[in-house]
Amino acid sequence: MISVAERGIEIADSKNKMPYILNTEKTIKQMLKVIGVSSVEELYASLPQSVRLKEPLDIPLGLSEQETKRKFLGLSDSNKTTRQLNSFLGAGCYDHYIPSALGHILSQSEFLTAYTPYQAECSQGILQAIYEYQSYICLLTGMDVSNASVFDGASGLAEAVLMALRITKLNKVLVSSLIHPEYRKTLETYLSGLDFVIEEVKEDSDLSVDIDALSKKIDDQTACFVVQSPNFFGRVEDLSCLSSLIKRTKALTIAVVNPMSLAILKDPASNGADIVCGDGQPLGGALNFGGPSFGFLATKTKYLRQLPGRIVGKTVDSAGNPAYCLTMQAREQHIRREKATSNICSNQSLNAIGAAVYLSLMGKGGLTVSAKSGFNNAQYLYRRLKQVAGITVPFSNKLFNEFVWRVDNASDILFDLSKRDILGGYYLGKDFPKYENHILSCCTETKTKSDIDAFVGVLDEVLNGK
Repeated sequence: MISVAERGIEIADSKNKMPYILNTEKTIKQMLKVIGVSSVEELYASLPQSVRLKEPLDIPLGLSEQETKRKFLGLSDSNKTTRQLNSFLGAGCYDHYIPSALGHILSQSEFLTAYTPYQAECSQGILQAIYEYQSYICLLTGMDVSNASVFDGASGLAEAVLMALRITKLNKVLVSSLIHPEYRKTLETYLSGLDFVIEEVKEDSDLSVDIDALSKKIDDQTACFVVQSPNFFGRVEDLSCLSSLIKRTKALTIAVVNPMSLAILKDPASNGADIVCGDGQPLGGALNFGGPSFGFLATKTKYLRQLPGRIVGKTVDSAGNPAYCLTMQAREQHIRREKATSNICSNQSLNAIGAAVYLSLMGKGGLTVSAKSGFNNAQYLYRRLKQVAGITVPFSNKLFNEFVWRVDNASDILFDLSKRDILGGYYLGKDFPKYENHILSCCTETKTKSDIDAFVGVLDEVLNGK
């Protein structure tokens, strides 16, 4: 007698459809035979023992839909949201006010299915929304062109570096030691297996790029220099000075930026950057366990053909009416694989459109107010922490909305604060052993003076019993 599962597969094969049915023993044996191995164990023989399961998974029996919902609702009740916590956690993902209208607008079905169709010009609304997004990114960064977003900030940086390598045809990448550690790891992954060299440029005593160290690293093989400003430690770099130094050679300057900071800081294009990238989460992105977000990537017109992904342009139709089209599509779905600039597919269009909606709702004035509020709150926290016995704030206040402070037993202090519903910041010793017992704390416009005073008061009590 044939099993239900096997019968399902036979029916699926006859109709060229693929149902969601697990492989049966019979189909597993058939696949192994085609591959040319005798067992599943032989198939995975190349995997080291350290990553294999030592014991079978202890998976409980299945539950009904009602029981499953009850179980997960119970688990979710143990979570605490930012509304319940006094959070000063930043380090690349930030708690900003999101206008209520944004969620309503994005819930429109035209946006929820945000992938650009392959007959793109049939979807003028989506194309216009992406065009508006690109225009906003260009206004923020000062650059000439933007693509239709990438996966996240880290992949945006990696793609920017690959752009620079194609443009310059050189093989050395200089990277500031102060960029986001996850961005650095992503870049190394992208370049692993390729014949390029990554060299780190160390920081100075005030947690900014060491100019002398950069000068010694630059040579005629340097393709680009990657600098983040504000950097991972919250410091605002002197982009103008750094890019001037880089431009003595053929190298390009790649600036990784927090888009919110561009409301009050000079745009990177004016500071000499050639390519600008970063994570768009601050532009209306919610704190959903760190994602999803999107990455932005913008550059100068002369590098347009090296910009990966999709680019929407504005034109007119046969009747003279405004129309939108995919101007550039230099990715593998639209061009010979060896000629493609990237294989960007999951470019998080919905989140990019969300950023355009957010910026349209906030306007230039609202964005500036938010950025200034975060800056002022961070400066106030900076001053308050300097007054607490047992805490040192070792670096100057050349910051945007986050900064580093030091306290003995920092990880224990953060744990004690969390038990009192305060997220004091990001423990830097996790990624930077030289900064053990250092904490990175952030303020955005969502913080109030009373929030900051409460944090400092509890911290003083934990440290000094006051």
